[in-house]
Amino acid sequence: MSRSFPRVAVIGAGDRGNRYADILSNRGAVIVAVAEPNDTRRQAFMDRHSIMATGAVASWESLDLSRGQIDGIVIATRDDLHVDPALRFAMLRVPMLLEKPIGHTWSECQRLFDGLPDDPAPILVAHVLRYAPYTARLNELIADGVLGEIINVHHLEPVGFWHFSHSFARGRWRSTRSAAPLIVSKACHDVDWVMSLISDEVTAVSSFGSLRYFVNGSKPPGAAARCVDCSIDCAYDAKAIYLAAADRGEFGHPVSTITESRTRDGVLEALETGPYGICVYDSDNNVMDNQVSNLFFKGGQTATITVSAFSELRSRHTVLGGTRAEAIVTTSGIEVYSFYDRKRKRYTVATSGHDIASGHAGGDEGVVGAFMAEMREPSDKGLHSFSEALRTHRVGFALEESRVCGEVVDPRTVFDADTSQILRRGSR
Repeated sequence: MSRSFPRVAVIGAGDRGNRYADILSNRGAVIVAVAEPNDTRRQAFMDRHSIMATGAVASWESLDLSRGQIDGIVIATRDDLHVDPALRFAMLRVPMLLEKPIGHTWSECQRLFDGLPDDPAPILVAHVLRYAPYTARLNELIADGVLGEIINVHHLEPVGFWHFSHSFARGRWRSTRSAAPLIVSKACHDVDWVMSLISDEVTAVSSFGSLRYFVNGSKPPGAAARCVDCSIDCAYDAKAIYLAAADRGEFGHPVSTITESRTRDGVLEALETGPYGICVYDSDNNVMDNQVSNLFFKGGQTATITVSAFSELRSRHTVLGGTRAEAIVTTSGIEVYSFYDRKRKRYTVATSGHDIASGHAGGDEGVVGAFMAEMREPSDKGLHSFSEALRTHRVGFALEESRVCGEVVDPRTVFDADTSQILRRGSR
């Protein structure tokens, strides 16, 4: 496809759909259609991207698209609503950018794989950390042999205390009834990133976690059911998280998640009536607030991934143990300690103004850039991307199976997916 200005339809105009659409527009794509059930969001999206009324609908089922009219699809609906629109629009055989996770259960992931046409177009799952500048720099160092062979990975995902309360105690990912478990909904980024560093197959996993703190038993005496009625000094006070931002005139994330209003009164109303104003200890959440996972690879390499709510919202932190050097990796740079000269060297990374809390340290820009390239000329790399994402998800769901059953799990045998079949189909 040689079109200079690829035409894109966006399914879901929430935070992620808007984020991808803005980057696409900035890179020269034309957003020509949107499906979004929220009237206010749909209208705002239409106005922002000058979409005609015929191209804006409440439901993706009523979106009338054909291959000749569209060059790419973005799917950024809720976790449990990814697969059905992906199956329908995969039949257009145009490149697709699919927000992670692929599905909120492994059976949903398989359903998408099984329902794809025999000659699918590239599907890029938004594992954005793979596309971040610091990842590219790390891969260069690994390819150049600076670290030698990677033998061990110790990886920390510091979710951030207020961010966990926003997304996983009060927010849309708080319950596995409609969202994937934490190790998939949040940390599939991390599982994918770690697996990308070690090419061998994962043959065994184990995981431990708990919902330790964000439960009713942790509620301070005298705390009210809603933060607007509460005088307790609390780190998770919704007034401090959302109203304070509104008072500063900041109506982007996280405020944009809880209300379409750009006024203090609108934010206050959302806290008085919606889930984001409920006491963080009174929610119906059931996802883990801390989890540690272990991966064992076919070649004997090992990795640990820790996901914790009890942290500052900051860069992921990884320690890589190679045969030639150790590396400490954050989104801002890489520090390498050589075993040969016993010296340290710092490799800085330009993130173009993006930090870990904004744009995934440049990963959002990176994945959209890859999507643009696939729309212009689909490649085997784009097809293989979906295969790798499926393998990542299989390991993620195996980790959750291990946590639930308390046993070591072999991802290859617990879930009925033949890796070689996935790879053969993904590389056609």
